[in-house]
Amino acid sequence: MIRAISLDLWKTLILDHDQDEALRDRIRARAIREVLGEHRIIVSEDGLYESLRHIDVLRTDVREMRDWTLTTSSQIGFVLTQASVYPSRDLVDAVLPRYEAAIFQLMPTLVELDAPQLLADLARHYPLSMTSNTGKTPGYVLLKALDMLSIRMPFTHFIFSDEVRYLKPDRDIWELLVDTNELKPEEIVHVGDSYRMDYEGARAAGLQAILFGCQESLPTETLAIDSLSELAATIEEMNR
Repeated sequence: MIRAISLDLWKTLILDHDQDEALRDRIRARAIREVLGEHRIIVSEDGLYESLRHIDVLRTDVREMRDWTLTTSSQIGFVLTQASVYPSRDLVDAVLPRYEAAIFQLMPTLVELDAPQLLADLARHYPLSMTSNTGKTPGYVLLKALDMLSIRMPFTHFIFSDEVRYLKPDRDIWELLVDTNELKPEEIVHVGDSYRMDYEGARAAGLQAILFGCQESLPTETLAIDSLSELAATIEEMNR
């Protein structure tokens, strides 16, 4: 019997348009250059930008994400080091607010325009958790973005990789989700767009799983939905 729902964030509830993150990296590079300029350190904005883009290349491999790419402070330290600037604590702290706030200059959009109402409807029947890997925008900043998109309130729990220091599909993050909800693994269903990280990751940890977005070349037994509007009925069917 499913008693709680966990939802992924990116490409399940919100999404970027093509090049949005690259444009945010340009915003971050400009901010870093300006902060360094205030400390009388001159660096190339293009060089900073290339280092920022390289972080995303590394993040395509979850094994790389376990290390310094997990937190924004470590990311800034990498970018400064690449620019031959010593990443002192004071300098990293000076860059951090503007680095993390880039998302507000180029906001993601909702995957479904009626997501606020759909989530509110689901929350009347199931406690909702958000279980999400983060990138250059940490969890506490994402919460502000979710407020602006009107999708924060229905959630009871938030599990962000930069805060818990675990990453999907690691078993540890699912065990934390289970413990936080005080339920058995099989009583939670996780919904996300990644077959490997969301669907397989949750299933391997004993949770139920639903793939968001029907995809080709998947095992025939894969449960998938194309809209949050299908979720309640799908769970009801699973509970029979």
